[in-house]
Amino acid sequence: MLSILTSFLTSFIITYTAIPMVLRVAQIRKIFDEPDERKIHKKTIPALGGVAMFSGLFFSIMFWSQPELFINLRWVILSLVIMFLLGLKDDIVSINPYKKLIGQIVAAMLVVVWGDIRLNSLHGLFGIYELIPAIDIVLSIFVMIVIVNAFNLIDGIDGLAGGIGVIASLVFGGMFLISNEPLLALISFSLTGALLAFLRYNFSPASIFMGDGGSLVTGFILAILCIRFININENLISETSHFPAPAIALAILIVPLADTLRVFIIRIMNKKSPFSADRNHIHHLLLNLRLNHKKAALTLYLMNILFIFMSFAFFHIGVNFLFFLVVVTAFIMSQIPYIILQNKKSEKKENGVLNLFWKR
Repeated sequence: MLSILTSFLTSFIITYTAIPMVLRVAQIRKIFDEPDERKIHKKTIPALGGVAMFSGLFFSIMFWSQPELFINLRWVILSLVIMFLLGLKDDIVSINPYKKLIGQIVAAMLVVVWGDIRLNSLHGLFGIYELIPAIDIVLSIFVMIVIVNAFNLIDGIDGLAGGIGVIASLVFGGMFLISNEPLLALISFSLTGALLAFLRYNFSPASIFMGDGGSLVTGFILAILCIRFININENLISETSHFPAPAIALAILIVPLADTLRVFIIRIMNKKSPFSADRNHIHHLLLNLRLNHKKAALTLYLMNILFIFMSFAFFHIGVNFLFFLVVVTAFIMSQIPYIILQNKKSEKKENGVLNLFWKR
């Protein structure tokens, strides 16, 4: 328990003290995220927060991990470095989305194939239990890539990705403590420390963005924690061997996952690339409803927390029913801002027609 606390503090302190240095370097080298027609911010802001976050996370894990467990970490560390460098390069010199995807797949393969961090079972989800070899590798890589890109895409307004990451890492960390998984708990709380320190500078009004270097690292760590959480589900509640870990893992990461699925569907329906940029994310819709960055982020924090409480409150209904409940509820809630905006547009159009009629 002491090592977990010290890992949290180490990660927090390193990240917190590193960010002002990163800001100075960005100012000297003029490395900024420039505003354009599709971006929300109106002034140049450094997007190198991932450098400070990675530093805090890396040194915390390396320093406080037990020596006998380090051999299991080497592939995680190697993949994490690849993911960070990939994101950092994209922050400084833009990378083609498909080349970035290839880099993500390579990093995921290393940790899945050689690090042996993979889904062993779906625990009854869709009637599937143990996964056969090769299928478990492909599915695990797919899950990692989805979570990584979901966090990359949700990083659209001040404090959103960082806050959702804090919520998810805290829940995962608490569950790993309960299930007596100290290394996974240490990684979880190291991430929490880095994200909390970053939020001090990123919560609206932001003075720095995490950039791809931060969002890819955050998503990658959470993807690893998600897979390990599903694999150790039988240790979490001793009274039952049917703990619906896949459905609860979905609820923990529901905001980025549901938003990514929704946006990808919209882009494909509009015959666009799933990786093309637009303003259809749920945080964009909340801003269109005249919420500011702070209120929009807090709204989505609350939504994520409600889903987590709901998943634990209804865990007894079984993995398939709970999974269906989470998916349907998320779809309905994500459509509410869109419906409100459409109603406002209809009312405005009707009022315009009436005004034109009376003028005549």
